[in-house]
Amino acid sequence: MDMYSDLEVAPAGRVVLQRYDWVYPEAVPPKRDSTLPEVAPLEYKAHGKEVFTGIRSSPPGKDLSSRDTRRKCGLPVRVFYAIVVILVVVVIGAIAGGVAGGLSASKSRHASTSVGNSTSDGDTTNNGNMTSNENSTSPTIRTNILAASRLSSTNWTDPNGFVHRFVFFQDASSAIIARRWESQNRTWTTNNLTAILLQSRSPLNTLTPYTPLASAACYLGKIVNEIHLWYFLPDNTIIDVAVYNLIDDPENWQHSGFGGSPLTASPGSQLAAAWTRCWADDCVGWWTVAFQRLSDGAISVANASDFNHPSVAVESEDVAENSSLALIPELQVNSSSSVTRLTMLSESLTTSSSGLGQKATYETETTWFSDGQVFGSRSLPAPSPTLQFAITRLDNFAAIIFLALLPNGTVTGDYWHRTLEKWIEIPSVEFRDGPDVNFSAIATSEEAMFYGISTDEILQYSVDAEDPSVFNFIERVYP
Repeated sequence: MDMYSDLEVAPAGRVVLQRYDWVYPEAVPPKRDSTLPEVAPLEYKAHGKEVFTGIRSSPPGKDLSSRDTRRKCGLPVRVFYAIVVILVVVVIGAIAGGVAGGLSASKSRHASTSVGNSTSDGDTTNNGNMTSNENSTSPTIRTNILAASRLSSTNWTDPNGFVHRFVFFQDASSAIIARRWESQNRTWTTNNLTAILLQSRSPLNTLTPYTPLASAACYLGKIVNEIHLWYFLPDNTIIDVAVYNLIDDPENWQHSGFGGSPLTASPGSQLAAAWTRCWADDCVGWWTVAFQRLSDGAISVANASDFNHPSVAVESEDVAENSSLALIPELQVNSSSSVTRLTMLSESLTTSSSGLGQKATYETETTWFSDGQVFGSRSLPAPSPTLQFAITRLDNFAAIIFLALLPNGTVTGDYWHRTLEKWIEIPSVEFRDGPDVNFSAIATSEEAMFYGISTDEILQYSVDAEDPSVFNFIERVYP
């Protein structure tokens, strides 16, 4: 897998890509019959009158002998004017050649500068997003979002009741970008995490394409207000970066050390994360991170209560290699307040090219256990970067929605209907009111918000509470 290097620092705020359509003028060779005069052996024009210089019969009554004896500057008239015409041709030819050479050299300089520096000296229409050369004027397309970027999202409610949303992705330079929204002013803010951590003792290292991203936020009143983002280094070490005080210092991203226990996943492993809480005054909750472990590919879940000893959620023989993962907290059975129950979505293979969605569940004071199939009996393609899972909820943690992004860019799903007490299939999610979409990455937050990357944009939708097979367009999140 190719590695992306030389991370660029993207400026905060909205990124606007501009294009230019400047085409450098070509040196046009002069036309022989219109631009440069030629020596005419038989005729030329003098004072608007045609004068014959060749041998022709004389018009009646005209004697050419006297004209033949006329001289200019000691030369016969015919020879004199022929020399004048030749000199004119030479001078004009030299001037035209110099102009053409100058234009060609100027064009060469502009073309090389455009390719190397994305700007052209003296060209006020060039904005650095298109290159030109003598053989082509096709633009070099530059994107807002890395074509291989994954997507993660989460939400947080501050002590004053205002909702905050976070969306994470990689931009065109491979830098990790955080978009933040808050309900009080209803505005989006951009943070380049690569730039923020550039001067730290542990800057964000070079990331590879399809780097998994997973995030979770903690919002337990004024006790804990944090957000964490997990991702992989190229050697599959899991990195945790966090903001520890979202109230007073929301842009102070720092490295977290997993309690001094570095975790390494198997090559190709995906990531999922969640924060579970019990809503008790003395219970903050736990950060949980799911991945496939290096030793055998089993799905392990690292819990903040003891990161040194991740628990096994799904054994290696029961999960597909490089399976997509999704994780979300749920209400405990027979409880109206505790959400320490965890549900995870992964894939098991039925053949070498197809599989099934499966659910695993963790409950307090129990272990992880298999909890049935997801997506009914609908077959899924084998794991790939374009097959991605997501989970969200309705009805205050009680109704769960499982989603899968398929390689063709469409989204399928299942949801639990609380009134009917049964699973309802969503063969294809309907995305209403927004642009035509063909998603390359998806993510959801706990508040039934859906985000997707489509045609170099991040789009936001809300799940329709009356019909969860319908997602209603809200806005463009980025750029």
